[in-house]
Amino acid sequence: MATPPRPIHQEQTVFITCQAVGCEFRFVPNEQVTETIQFILADACSKHDVSLHEVVYMSNHFHILLTAHSRCLPDFMRDLNSVTSRALNALRGTKGTNVEKGYGLVEPQDDEKVLEHAVYTLANPCASDLVTRARHWKGVTTTRMRYGEEIVLKKPRYGIWARKKQGEKRKQRKRPDARMASKRDRSTIQKYATLKLVRPPIMPELSDDELRDLVLERVGIRENELEEKRQTAGKKVVKMRNVKKYHWSTMLRATELFGLRPTVSASDKETRLEALRRNKEFQRAYAEARERWLQGEKDVEFPAGTWLMCRRYGARCAGCS
Repeated sequence: MATPPRPIHQEQTVFITCQAVGCEFRFVPNEQVTETIQFILADACSKHDVSLHEVVYMSNHFHILLTAHSRCLPDFMRDLNSVTSRALNALRGTKGTNVEKGYGLVEPQDDEKVLEHAVYTLANPCASDLVTRARHWKGVTTTRMRYGEEIVLKKPRYGIWARKKQGEKRKQRKRPDARMASKRDRSTIQKYATLKLVRPPIMPELSDDELRDLVLERVGIRENELEEKRQTAGKKVVKMRNVKKYHWSTMLRATELFGLRPTVSASDKETRLEALRRNKEFQRAYAEARERWLQGEKDVEFPAGTWLMCRRYGARCAGCS
């Protein structure tokens, strides 16, 4: 599913859900995959004006809670997913995409919902009956990090960044073309990248440590609820050693691939309905402007928050210089 038109603006706190292609286990958390994705995530965050609040990569999807300080969210997601896909292909000797083009984007409307998304992200491995505690998940996760903590990561030397073997010669094109010449001066990914966990812009009355303790406390409550539910049903968790054994092409049953795709979240009904009304108005104004654009009216103004039409096609956008 392609990404639908939606407003992109500054200081945008969002909860993102993105699936692996075909909902296959493309992100199965073995050591090389985890190190590779974590480095790419850190590099993407450092290149764009993004603050990372929480993240977890499951075997077939991932959740990210972040704040984009400028209108960089589409660029961030493009770079994150494209480099991840190329790196996973290099590890496995495969071709094609590894990440679905469309991704879910929810804008929380209040502090409580931001907190809820943070807890949901970290507790996701427990909710999927894979581990009993969020900290036991050995894939990419921020469960064991504190706000303000930085982790310096070194670029892996395998897969897409593998060193050329001694004596190995790179294949030469018989006729160098303009495309190859244009790539000669393209910068490469840095050798080190820093992954920093930043507190979400909520509950200013709490310090960083107090807010982090609150998030982890609620994660612990959620873990206990899920464990109690499993015991009642007589179920057990899969455990990490078994999760890592799954092949990356493993796929969930078709009935598990589909679900709701919300765009906003709020603690109370009125706030949620107002946010949905604003989104509906944006969709209406966007569709009208696009229709006029296609009919040849190139000076039509798209609604504030329009990104693709302005970035790729140079269309006018309300509120943009």
